[in-house]
Amino acid sequence: MDWTLELQGSEVQFTEVRGEHLCLRFSAALVRQGRSAFHAEVGHVKGVELRFVQATWAGELVLCAGALSDSAVTVAGVPHRELLVGWSALGDIQAELNFRSGATLTISAQAVHCQAPADPQFQTSYAC
Repeated sequence: MDWTLELQGSEVQFTEVRGEHLCLRFSAALVRQGRSAFHAEVGHVKGVELRFVQATWAGELVLCAGALSDSAVTVAGVPHRELLVGWSALGDIQAELNFRSGATLTISAQAVHCQAPADPQFQTSYAC
């Protein structure tokens, strides 16, 4: 699987606390298949999860659903607006997730994981 999750335009199904972890499940993760931006196929995958380990956050979790706009996950001071599906990072993790609804979620964590669902299904986007 060679997918890159694009935060902007992805749709969050729900945000929930699982012990010391904060998990965002995507109902429609906007992904680019392949490494080349010019030849990549763009589509959606349901069930991709973004998990923040030992997380603290600010924001109303119940409001943190729907489409993301200008959002980034920052690792050691470097912002990432795109994440490889299957990617993990440890250390000083910060995230600012902005929803088109106007809600904002800011997160500090010790680790972050971007995971594919058990049975991922890539749906090609035919948007104009």
